[in-house]
Amino acid sequence: MIKSLQKSVFIRFLPPLIMALLVLNMGWNTPRENFNFFISQYVASFALFYLIWLNRAEFSFRHFLIFALLLRVLLLPTLPELSNDFYRFIWDGELLNRGVNPFAHKPNQLMHDPLLYSEGYMRSLYHGMGDLSQAHYTCYPVLNQFIFYVATLLSNSLVSNVIALRVVIILADLGAIYFAKKIADHLKIDAHRIWLYALNPFIVLEFTGNLHFEGVMIFFLLGAIYALIKNQWMVGAIFFACAIQIKLLPLMLLPFVLKKLKWRLSIGFLALAAFAVLAIGGLMLNTTYYQNMMESVNEYFIRFQFNGSISYLVSALGKWLIGWEPLQFTGPFLSGIATFGILLLALLKAYRNELDIFKGMLFALMIYYSFTAIVHPWYISLILVLSIFTNYKFGLIWSFLVMLSYSAYSNPSGFKENHLFIFVEYALVYVVLFYEIYTYWKIGRKNNEANPIGIQFKSFFSKTE
Repeated sequence: MIKSLQKSVFIRFLPPLIMALLVLNMGWNTPRENFNFFISQYVASFALFYLIWLNRAEFSFRHFLIFALLLRVLLLPTLPELSNDFYRFIWDGELLNRGVNPFAHKPNQLMHDPLLYSEGYMRSLYHGMGDLSQAHYTCYPVLNQFIFYVATLLSNSLVSNVIALRVVIILADLGAIYFAKKIADHLKIDAHRIWLYALNPFIVLEFTGNLHFEGVMIFFLLGAIYALIKNQWMVGAIFFACAIQIKLLPLMLLPFVLKKLKWRLSIGFLALAAFAVLAIGGLMLNTTYYQNMMESVNEYFIRFQFNGSISYLVSALGKWLIGWEPLQFTGPFLSGIATFGILLLALLKAYRNELDIFKGMLFALMIYYSFTAIVHPWYISLILVLSIFTNYKFGLIWSFLVMLSYSAYSNPSGFKENHLFIFVEYALVYVVLFYEIYTYWKIGRKNNEANPIGIQFKSFFSKTE
């Protein structure tokens, strides 16, 4: 009896306390240049997080919710240590406050304006965002820009602006937990799976810590999916449009939504979602400003590489064959392959139950990230959140391994990726991925489950919704 009570107290209090202290120290006192210090804390915090989840029977849903909120609140007044993107977010918001459209100019064009350059706060934001961001138009859609604007209304204080952005992201995280719980209850799966996402130190650090707005996108996307599985397609269309207006990534998931809806409702969903996207976008974008935004988006496919897999192999082969970096050609080519693969998956993936929409989207993202040249750590968040509704664990493994990519910032001579770490990351992720695919395929055949492949033209065009 006493030993059981001691074990319960140990599990309930000590691991969460140590994990919270580690997250706090990573947020407050661990610059990304100090990779060894960072990764040692991250490994420890991830191990504690998983230990807590394995002992989930000791915790109620409310206990987990309070702990998840506490982890985020601890980081509220800190400045992001692992990313400088927040300087651009606040820059764009400050421009809107001054009546300047952030889609109209690159930051390095505006700093010739004596009025802007005379402001010390704008100069600090300009220098904080770095050379790369200074030379490009903003690539953040209009709804995201509105959040930046609201966050900069109260003051010209960096800490105040960061806190305002962080409050929005924390609220979005709570909203994502709400919709994830609704989805889990509807699908009759264990609601504690949600904490593999919401308590994961990867999510806490990348969203609340580093202020990446994938968390807000996930809130809207889960809202859209929940509305769809409850047959509320109009609500789903609005949520889906808002997700697109935070990040453009959900566009590639659209085919899986349409296959679920069948053709009649698909037309209505597309029309309403397109109207909402255009209505929000029209508040700030015209043809020129849209082209400016897409110029920056397209640059990612032809000029930059970070933590890629197949793209790196193709680039290495190209350099060996022709003697120079072929990314400007291979980037769009690989993007085309990924697009074809996603469309083929959407065509062939049978929709036999409501879990299939999660599996389709999950593997669509895996195709995309396998071929793209840039896989920032926070990109994996969408794979992680979709995977919690399935039996696949490769997303969880990836959320642990992807933080190895921050080693690129630890080189004293400047940015330099560690290709051994990249190899380890992808080798383990792909081994787990293909093992799981094979295992679940065997289980499906043994249990005589329905074929997961099916074009389903007849059911898609059927009159029954």
